[in-house]
Amino acid sequence: MIIKKNIVDDYYKYIEDKYCSKTLDELLGKKYVIKDEFGAGDFFRIKIEDGLEISGLNISKMEMDFDNRLNYEEILEVGYCYSGYIKILSLPDHKEYTFKKGDIFIYRTLNRLDYFKFKYKNCKTISIHINFNIIKNAINSIWEDKLITDWQENINNIFNGNILIIEKASYDLRKIAQEIDAITNHNVMGYMKIKLKTIEFLDTFLEEKSKENLKKLKNNEVEMITKAKEIINENIENAPSVKELASKLNMSVYKLQKWFKELTGDTVYEYIKKVKIEKAKYLLKNTNMSILEITNEIGYENPSKFANVFKRYNNITPLKYRKSK
Repeated sequence: MIIKKNIVDDYYKYIEDKYCSKTLDELLGKKYVIKDEFGAGDFFRIKIEDGLEISGLNISKMEMDFDNRLNYEEILEVGYCYSGYIKILSLPDHKEYTFKKGDIFIYRTLNRLDYFKFKYKNCKTISIHINFNIIKNAINSIWEDKLITDWQENINNIFNGNILIIEKASYDLRKIAQEIDAITNHNVMGYMKIKLKTIEFLDTFLEEKSKENLKKLKNNEVEMITKAKEIINENIENAPSVKELASKLNMSVYKLQKWFKELTGDTVYEYIKKVKIEKAKYLLKNTNMSILEITNEIGYENPSKFANVFKRYNNITPLKYRKSK
């Protein structure tokens, strides 16, 4: 029988070999007790199922390092800090992080970093590891490609080029973390509770991040469509085509049309016509320009076509509109 290992296995094997005085096999996992010369406290890990496990630590004081160069697969890690803090230094980029009480972190193992140095102080944490490559094997192959694409897109949106993200945990995540901490894992019921709460914690975190990404996307949509409207308004006499507008905004025609319709209720073409008519109404009301001059000003080919479009939107001809005002 071949025992498959991953980066998490390597990490805890390294801890066991270098930093531990002893290990304790428990009903649902394993505990790693730190040698006195390195500090005081312990690590633990519990396998929930293939591809999913929960681990943690309770350390009063310790410093350690880890060689990340042998990492060969991507595992997503999400953690919560109950108390104290961890100072983290990544190399060779020399970035420093502080993971402290009430914080949550998310980390992807497959990255360009060589080493990590950790400094613990009165620290208690939990971490959930998910190996998507293992979990996806249980998924119907019909949906596999779409699932992988969606997963990768969501994770890339969360990290946005970062490797480790630390931020304040939400109320819901703090609550679930406290419930996990209160579970005793000495029997089957304990295992069931830990499994359910671990999945709930991970699901809640990813759902919160998904909503944040959606909000960012909406903000980006609003910004881009605002720019599109500005371009149209500034060039109403020679309004750009949808293709030209998309090119100016460096986005696809499909995305421009989709976002424009969602945010304005009009297609780009309909919006341009409405802007032209509104400008015509202003000129008819506030200037002495002739119908021909107004037609040219708003970019229509001839007064007849302008009059037909104007009447369609206002139920009145341009000339009668002017007289009514």
